[in-house]
Order: sequence, then C-alpha cells, then structure tokens
Amino acid sequence: MERHVLFNVLLMILLTLSLTGCGSGTTEGETMSEEGPIAREKTELSFRTIEADDAPERVQKWIEKNRNEETKKVFHADGKTYVVIMLGQKSTGGYAVKIDEMQLEKIVSPASKAGEGTVNVTYKVVEPQKGSVNIQVLTYPMAIAEIDGVRNYTFQFSQQAKGDGLKKSQNQSDGESEGVQPEELTSEGKITE
Repeated sequence: MERHVLFNVLLMILLTLSLTGCGSGTTEGETMSEEGPIAREKTELSFRTIEADDAPERVQKWIEKNRNEETKKVFHADGKTYVVIMLGQKSTGGYAVKIDEMQLEKIVSPASKAGEGTVNVTYKVVEPQKGSVNIQVLTYPMAIAEIDGVRNYTFQFSQQAKGDGLKKSQNQSDGESEGVQPEELTSEGKITE
C-alpha cells in the first residue's frame, strides 16, 4: 500500500513538473535580456487620409514625377510625416488603395523604457471585378496618410488580403518584406541623399 502511495506522489510531482515546464517566465511576445524581460508595446497611431493636392508642394512634386511606379514611401515635410502608397499606372478605372490602420510597435525593456520602434501600416487594395465594365482611362491610384509630428521609425507595410488575412508587402525580389525609412525631400521633390 505504501508503495502505491509513494508511486502516486512521485507520479504527481513528475506530472506537475512536465506541465509547468522549465520556462523562463516570459510570455508570448517577450524575450529575455540581461536586465530582464523585453516586451513589445503596441499603440494605434492616429492619421488623416488626404488627397495629393492637400500634401505639401514638395511631396506633390515627388508624386507627379513617380506616379507611374508601384511603391511605398514615407516622407518628412513641414513638421509632419507622410505615408504614400502608389499602385502605379493602371489602364482602367476601378482600382483603389486605402490605408486601414497604423500601429506603432516599440520594444520595451527595464533598461530602456522604450527603444526602437516600427510602424506597421495595414492597407487594402481594391481591383475591378472580373467581367465588370470600367472606364478605359489611365489612372494612378494612391493613398496618402498624414501623421502629426516627425516619426523616425521604420515603416512596415502589410496588404490586407481578401479574406481579412494579412500578407506582407513585397518590396524585394526575393519576396522578403523590407522596412521603409522616412526620407526628406528637396523643394523640387527630389529625395535628399
């Protein structure tokens, strides 16, 4: 009888250890550093969607020179940050792009209250439906978001897929998503080196 009790106690101890594991005490989204756990802090960024005509003149000039390109850019102008998503030249109407949300993700550790951050930009592309009748004209769909203040973060773009899932924007030929750094523009709309 004592053997069974001892066996059951040992079995319970082993089960308890296996269920609790040998974790470090960090949760999902956290890692450990010498100072302690590092967490990711996420906050929504407020922004306004504007028309190209409402952007600063130097941003308008850059858009005019580059509107044929499919690109994503971030500019600082007049004390604000401008996020530009352009679909390039399209041969029909029915295309649109919309910025849904921007979320600032910062790494927070005990040593540094808030470290480097990334702004995750989620956007949606609308294409004409197959078989629909659309005007045959060259269009240049784009979305421009204006954020108060100069934001010196890396901007990461994710296109919202049709099923509400996200797919990373492909800025490189190998399919890897690449962060976009804010750039300055000259008065002629050229990117400063």
